[in-house]
Amino acid sequence: MLVLAVFFLAVLHCASSRASKVEDLLDNEVYYLRALSFSGNHALSDTELTAQFSVKPRPFYQLWKKRPAFDPDALSSDLKRVRRLYEARGYYKTTVSYELNMVGNLIALRIQIRENEPVRVQQVTIELDGFVVPADDPLYKHIPLKIGEVFSEKDYQDGAEAIEIVFRNAAYAHVSVARRAHVSVPRGTVQVFFTVRPGEKAVFGATQLEGEQTVGADVVLRELAYKAGEPFSQRKLDESRDRILALNLFALVNIRPELDTRNPRVAPIRLTVKEKPKHAIAVGGGYNTQSQFIADFEWTDRNWFGDGRQLSLVAQYSNIDSTVAANFRQPSLFNSPRATGLVSVREDIQQVPTYTLFGTRLIPRLEYKFERPITISVGYQLEYDSLSHVDPSVPRALGGIEDSGIVSGPNARLSINTTNDPYNPSSGEVFTIDAMAGGGIFGGNYDFYRVVTEIKDYYLIGWGIILATRAKLGIADSIGSQKNYPLFYRFYAGGEGSVRGYPYLRLGPKSADNVPLGGLTWIEGSVELRHKIWKQLDGAAFLDFGQLSTDAYHIPINNLRFGAGPAISYETPVGPLRLDLGIPFNKPPGGPNWQVYFSIGQYF
Repeated sequence: MLVLAVFFLAVLHCASSRASKVEDLLDNEVYYLRALSFSGNHALSDTELTAQFSVKPRPFYQLWKKRPAFDPDALSSDLKRVRRLYEARGYYKTTVSYELNMVGNLIALRIQIRENEPVRVQQVTIELDGFVVPADDPLYKHIPLKIGEVFSEKDYQDGAEAIEIVFRNAAYAHVSVARRAHVSVPRGTVQVFFTVRPGEKAVFGATQLEGEQTVGADVVLRELAYKAGEPFSQRKLDESRDRILALNLFALVNIRPELDTRNPRVAPIRLTVKEKPKHAIAVGGGYNTQSQFIADFEWTDRNWFGDGRQLSLVAQYSNIDSTVAANFRQPSLFNSPRATGLVSVREDIQQVPTYTLFGTRLIPRLEYKFERPITISVGYQLEYDSLSHVDPSVPRALGGIEDSGIVSGPNARLSINTTNDPYNPSSGEVFTIDAMAGGGIFGGNYDFYRVVTEIKDYYLIGWGIILATRAKLGIADSIGSQKNYPLFYRFYAGGEGSVRGYPYLRLGPKSADNVPLGGLTWIEGSVELRHKIWKQLDGAAFLDFGQLSTDAYHIPINNLRFGAGPAISYETPVGPLRLDLGIPFNKPPGGPNWQVYFSIGQYF
């Protein structure tokens, strides 16, 4: 009886679910789209193809929403867009068909694709004022199209723009680049031609500023990376835009040459800006397994007493770090648009397994930006710090500590950043060196120094996979007695921002009471593979390593600890929202088998 019942239900389902075409639909019936699926697609993902359809299925998790009505008239246009997308990717022979599987008035739309062989680039030629540029000329390296690779309309268009930028950076403001492509579908080949008309070299003309209201024109114009009469350069226009945006005064900056002029040797510039509100308030909060509850408040005056000065008042709270601070920023210090002055006055509270710290700090700093990607900063650290809740086993293990005192000394930072995205990079490198010293001729109660260097690298290895790596090394020491080194500036490892899977700051040497001692030498690193899963959802797999040594200049390479695990992130306008699961290879005694971390932005 059970077998008969199953057979009857299967027959009933087959009878009610049938394959149809648009012509089979009844004119007076309303149909709803239940599902959309694809078969035969390899060059394009389901996500890319779904975006071409005017009506998309209801997401599986939005059960409270009504299914969208199926529009038979729109299907033909949707299929044309799919074919056109394939053509844009070089697949001119692609055929697209469809099938409607109906159950009552619910439709499952299945798109069947035969991609066939793509057309490939057979020849790329650049013609300059009627002369053919030799194939070994460096100009060809700027074109994304490569001989033998699949033809792409985007690379074809980007090639013309890349050639144009090369000439504009060489002062040819009026350059024009025409492109044409001879596509032979039967042969599966494409011949591409770029015709360049450079025109005459030009110089920058006068800059006309529009849109400023409360911000003085001099605040904007002093950020320009060029002067009237200098050779025209697109690179200097881009640098000028970046400088003006960095002022944090404007929501929009548009800078472009006015090429409709009777004098082709001069390129006047039109600069349009749109101001942000003078005052801003930002309130945020969250929760993670490490800091637990987090709350942030910030009030900002973007043009404090004019001249582009900024003042912000900040209050932050968590179970680990809490801060109240006033931060001041002066752009174009010493009349140099590359120099910025910064002053921070702050009261910090830090509660970690080894100690509780109260620190009152004054930190002035001068930052200087060379042509991208190099930034240097020099400053001074003057602070009074007081420790409490220090386990007695810690000073015994370290030979004594200073519970309170003044830290006084210089600090410096060098940063070289070549990444393509500050929040979610897929290529480039970041190299930083941070150095700090205290005591000696600078006074204070501590005599010490510390240096930390870190390198991060991002590389697209293929198949949409990004290989991200980082390596960090820190070395510090006291000058004279070990008591001269502050406990709160020792290196600590483990947890968020360090080796995932280990409890917060509990990786490394411990006292007799199992309290972290910190270290004077620190090594740490990560290897991570990142890949898009679906739409804005990304996935990653990582391996972290790290260790500390209580001795200066002793890199504990033979005693590394490892952690690994998966991660998922969701892309947002402010950066990815990320969730990591860290599993330690060497679980600490009494420690958890895994740790969960939540962050905004990539882990590194």
